[in-house]
Amino acid sequence: MILRVLLCLLLVTTAQAHSSMEDEVPIILRGPAAEGSRDYRPEARARIENIIDHKTLKAESTFNDWHIGEVLALESHTPSIGIIGFVEVSGIENNQDGTYTLTCELLRQSRLNFVQVGDQLMHLDLSTENEKYKGSTDLIVKESDKNISSKYKPLFTQGLAVGETAETLWEGEYMVTWFGQLSYGATEWLTVNTIVPANFIGAYNAAAKANVYESYSNVVSTGLSFAKIPSESRSTLNLNIYWDSISSESVVSHTLLTLALFSFEDAADATAIKSLGTSSLQSGYEFILGNWDRVLLGPSYNFEKKAVGGYLTYLKIWDKFHLSFSINSTDITSFKLSPTDGYYALFDAYWRF
Repeated sequence: MILRVLLCLLLVTTAQAHSSMEDEVPIILRGPAAEGSRDYRPEARARIENIIDHKTLKAESTFNDWHIGEVLALESHTPSIGIIGFVEVSGIENNQDGTYTLTCELLRQSRLNFVQVGDQLMHLDLSTENEKYKGSTDLIVKESDKNISSKYKPLFTQGLAVGETAETLWEGEYMVTWFGQLSYGATEWLTVNTIVPANFIGAYNAAAKANVYESYSNVVSTGLSFAKIPSESRSTLNLNIYWDSISSESVVSHTLLTLALFSFEDAADATAIKSLGTSSLQSGYEFILGNWDRVLLGPSYNFEKKAVGGYLTYLKIWDKFHLSFSINSTDITSFKLSPTDGYYALFDAYWRF
């Protein structure tokens, strides 16, 4: 009965909040026109000539590779600054002298750098590493095609020991871990997953995470995690609540509350794995480096053990592959090597595509 009520509340809340998510302006980028096409120009750029008001810009260009409604990257003309924002093209005027005037609306801007006359508009290829696109919470791409490099996406998970974030996978997107966990973006707001090998040894498991609220600075999600204990009739069910919040231009905070709705007798021995039969509260920080690698750290509190733990992780991100190394603790006061009552090291690897 409790499970049925929780599922109903989850579906109702998700449906209500999903409408507010559609009001967010997505940053959907396209690369330059393909070589050989009619509109192809190498390094097509437009120079900002006039700032009309707090959101409207005028730019001049000698290239015609522009389309109304597309999103362009805004690069500072100050050396070494790089990309500082995004604009949407709202109007294009052919000046009949070989130049074009673009009217653009500002969508997103760095909190550290102003838009200035002389800054450049450009198409941006984010399918792989781009040195001009420096790590910042202002430049995380929330929505785009799946070919974008994982460097620029919000983190979906912080790893096996740390747990997931409030973000869901994009619709039709997959994530596969080295130990066989498969996650799939069923819709833009719902992700489902299972540890595939465990199902073949009787440890049937499944989980779902739904995005129930999203704004520019905050994401809130909730979900359920189910796992059957092998060779036993008992199972675990956890209710998970996730909250991500942008703290600064380089820091995202992640809060995870997981509550064991029903569990098994030895669940306290599995505290190294979040949402597996134990209840815990964890709040940590994601530091975005200039090359878009991440440093993750924070404390956690386990209700069953009544102990404070924590983690420190370095996450290296390529276009699809992620590799992390971490030092974790289930009890910071217990100075011994133990995944159940002390410290342990862990590596994690997964592919997002």
